[in-house]
Amino acid sequence: MKHFFALLTACLLMPAIAFCQALSAGTPILILQENEAAPTSAKHIGNIRIKDGGFKMRCGYEQTMEEARNKARSQGANIVKITQLKRPDALSTCYRLRADIYYQEDLPAMLEERRARQETALKAMLPDTASYSLLCVYRPKGGYGWAVGYNLHVNDSLVGRVENGCKFTIKLPHNGEIKIWARTEAREEVIVDVRPGQIYFLRCGVGMGALVGRPQLGFIRPEEGMEEFAAMPDPKE
Repeated sequence: MKHFFALLTACLLMPAIAFCQALSAGTPILILQENEAAPTSAKHIGNIRIKDGGFKMRCGYEQTMEEARNKARSQGANIVKITQLKRPDALSTCYRLRADIYYQEDLPAMLEERRARQETALKAMLPDTASYSLLCVYRPKGGYGWAVGYNLHVNDSLVGRVENGCKFTIKLPHNGEIKIWARTEAREEVIVDVRPGQIYFLRCGVGMGALVGRPQLGFIRPEEGMEEFAAMPDPKE
């Protein structure tokens, strides 16, 4: 009820009320990371918070981002500006976040411009005529199990070591389904159908386990993966 009156007050105080109405499912939502600023022309709607709740089963990074998108749409916002992102830790196996939400009138044009920049960056990494694909692996610094590292495998081959705050790129000559997996006290795996000329972003972490924690592996949308991957420092020579 408190949130309802806050939103109602905001709508009454602003002359353009279109953004106070819930947006339809599937409306594009721009996710801005903690190091990205919201457009100065965007109208601030309010804020959202996504908590563990104690009974959530699907609360990985992608599921949390999708919940944030849905909450923003329900309040008439099309931008989610993350102000705090908590990774799984000793207190929770879930991602949790706080974010400010905004409405930007010309967001489709902004998204198209952003997409064009990303496509240029992606083509600089790998032309779409390439006979192979790239796997961009990264693990944001911090979070639960920060001292735990693990080996990453593609099918039967060891391709790299996943440590806290690392990132690296792997050339994939495969065409078709591959299995990417890692093991600590337990084995985790993801399967992806790779195609030549594509770039895939694999976000890694460590989740709660009985002793040392277990690997977390998840594919991220290219538009978000590219931003996070590029923002991380390059590996030290």
